[in-house]
Amino acid sequence: MDENVTEVAAEDVTPDRNEGDLQIRQSLRKQLHNQEEQQTKEEPVQESNQEEAEVEVQAPAAQPDQVVYAPPSDMNKAEKEAFLNPTSENAHILQGYLNRRAHETRTQYDRKAQELNQLIERNSSVYNTIKQYEEDYAKEGISIQDVAKRSVAWDRAMRNDPLTTAREWLEAYGLSPEDLVGDYQTPVQPAQQNANFLTREEAERVADERWKALHAEQEKKAVEYMNQKIVESFMNQKPLFRDPETASQLEGEMAPVVKALTQTGRYSSQEEILETAYNYVVNGNPVFASLNQKLQAKPAIQQQLQVVQKAKQAAKSISGSAGSGTPRVVTKDIRDNLRRRMAGD
Repeated sequence: MDENVTEVAAEDVTPDRNEGDLQIRQSLRKQLHNQEEQQTKEEPVQESNQEEAEVEVQAPAAQPDQVVYAPPSDMNKAEKEAFLNPTSENAHILQGYLNRRAHETRTQYDRKAQELNQLIERNSSVYNTIKQYEEDYAKEGISIQDVAKRSVAWDRAMRNDPLTTAREWLEAYGLSPEDLVGDYQTPVQPAQQNANFLTREEAERVADERWKALHAEQEKKAVEYMNQKIVESFMNQKPLFRDPETASQLEGEMAPVVKALTQTGRYSSQEEILETAYNYVVNGNPVFASLNQKLQAKPAIQQQLQVVQKAKQAAKSISGSAGSGTPRVVTKDIRDNLRRRMAGD
């Protein structure tokens, strides 16, 4: 019996296997081993890529360099302080500076434009005179500036030394004084005697015209002076004209309206024309309207504060003055109160 068990056990431990099965199992083992090695190699690469991506994400974005501005040199002390430390309380200081600079820039621009227009008007007649010959001189290589300089130089030379300058001028054009001498000399015309004298009637007429022109000029100046005084008085009464820049813009808006109202002839005084034009511009422009409302709101608020202050002072004087009410006696107990009443207090 034991021998049979031993034989069965021996047969179980050492089973019969084919060579084909062994080869398939070995090949599968090799493939699994190769796959595991490949996975172990790829995992560090993926982990390193993930770490690099996280580093790139975590890197902070480069912030632009902050620029620090110095206050403009034309600012006063209060404006510089408001520029360096701007707050809602000192915003009106910066607004005043910007308005002042805008007014100065506009004034400077208008003055330069006026100077340029005057220069153009003064030189336009000379330029228009020689402009028609500009192409002829340009063909010879001579500019308009050279022509003007030569003309002035010849004129000054003729004033200083006419004989020498005349000879030089003739030689410049290939001539000589002998070329100007003819077979006969032109007779000199005698000076006319009794030149143009005015008669009595003509002299009186000229004097009368001059007097009328002078009188009209004086009246014109007087009217301009009165109008200027009226305008100054009107501007002093309106709070919007206190700021130069605001006043400049308001004057520009009112000018065409004043001109149109004057031409209608329906207004009897300059004050009425200015007041009508002012109301028309202020009510029609939202910027001026808002500024006017703010200026009108301040006096109303001040009046209300004054009324409240007076009421407080009146209430204080009534409640705190001597003899203004029945005095109160402080009693400590009932016995003291009875004693005081029996005594007639």
